[in-house]
Order: sequence, then C-alpha cells, then structure tokens
Amino acid sequence: MSSNPKLLLIDGNSILYRAFFALPPLSNQQGVPTNAVYGFTMMLLRLLASEQPTHLAVAFDKSKTTFRHAEYAEYKGTRQQTPDDLVQQFPLARQTLEALSIPVVELQNYEADDLIGTLSKRAEEAGWDIKIVSGDKDLLQLVSPRVHALLTRRGITDVEYYDEAAVAARYGLRPIQIIDLKGLMGDTSDNIPGVPGVGEKTAIKLLTSFDTVESVLDHVDEVPGAKLRERLVEHREQALLSKKLATIHRNAPLEVALEDLSYNG
Repeated sequence: MSSNPKLLLIDGNSILYRAFFALPPLSNQQGVPTNAVYGFTMMLLRLLASEQPTHLAVAFDKSKTTFRHAEYAEYKGTRQQTPDDLVQQFPLARQTLEALSIPVVELQNYEADDLIGTLSKRAEEAGWDIKIVSGDKDLLQLVSPRVHALLTRRGITDVEYYDEAAVAARYGLRPIQIIDLKGLMGDTSDNIPGVPGVGEKTAIKLLTSFDTVESVLDHVDEVPGAKLRERLVEHREQALLSKKLATIHRNAPLEVALEDLSYNG
C-alpha cells in the first residue's frame, strides 16, 4: 500500500447522468424525482469504502458554455436537453455532498473535465496518487504512472480500470494520444467534427505510424490511400481544431488548494 496522499476525483455530471438513466424512476413523498441522486450516492459510498481516499472532490460543470464554444460555436451542439426530472436532482446531489462533507469544485467557463485535469496535475506534481471516476473516455488522456481512471460502463456498478497498460491494450496508444484520436475521428457526443470518413481503426493506424495529428498532416504524402490523403488535406484545419477541443485544460484558474480537499469521513 502506498503511503502517499490519495486523491479521488469524481465527474459529478457524468455520474449523475449515468445514475439517472440506469435506475427506474423514484421519488420522495413530495413527488420530487430522486433516482439519479440515489444512484449517485450509492456509487459514492461504494467508492469511499473501496478506495479510502485521503482527499476527495466532485467536479461539476458550472455553465452550459465554456471557452471551447468561443473556438467552435457548435461544440456539444447536438446534445439533447437535460430531462427536467434530472435537472431537479442537481441541487439534491449538492445537498448530499454537503451532508457527506465532500468538497465540490466548479468554475465559470470551464468543464468538470478541466477541473479534474487541473487538480490531477497539481496532485501529480506533489507526488500524490490520483484516481479519476467518470463515464467519459476523454479523461483517459490524463492517465499516467500516478493517475489512474475508473470508467463507468453499464449503469453505475460496472466500472473499468485504466492505467497506462490498459489504455495501450484497449487502443494501442499512449494516454496523451487520446486527444489525437479525437482530433482524427471526432466525437459525436461532444459534436467534435474530426475528419469525415476517419473512424477509430483508421485513426489508430495513422497514430501508430505518425504519433500525432500534426505529424499525420505533415507526412500526409506518406499516408496510404488516395481518398484518405484527400480527406486529410481537405479537413486539415478541422482536424487541428478537433484536437484542440478534445484537449483537457490542466491549468484552470481554480482557487482551491489540494489540502482543501482533505476527507476525514
């Protein structure tokens, strides 16, 4: 067992969404929906028992628009509106976290991912061990010798563990190349365009040969297949923008010290 401080970072929006769609409708005596907050709390309690963190934070999106919308107005533009029954449960989730003495972090103009990226970087530099919990594969880009991820798969009980070896086994890539993967193939859930016609297999093959989006584009003459070369040339700027949109910001101006996240139960 490591004697280093252990920081658990939870993507609040992602886990609440998962819980909402995983559990049947539930409500309290006043008729207020409670299924998401119930599932969210059960998962939190299970994580606290299994991970036993010394430090802990749940990150939420503060606003619907972020600095990425300034780069690309259509970012996340295809997402359906959050169901009202789920919207009503966000304040309940915050009350629950307050009751459990769990710190919450959020920041105008930034996503929860960026706050997780920022705190994990600070903790990494301090020599801590970090575990990230989310349903969002984007966060795999943060995996390192000190940062590991638990990704929810089905519902809220089925989680998949990722360290660097697991990322390599799943994608054949290093964690940082996940942003290049998104740059080439895009991401429908975030409405990141990528290069039309380039799917995961093609993108991985390109990155295995050329390492980054920039290198793929700089060596486009060496890419096999005339049609693929044509697409890469035509959508060069879109690929670079897509990589930028998929990159988690790790220096958000978050006025929270690591010690503010200490968890004593």
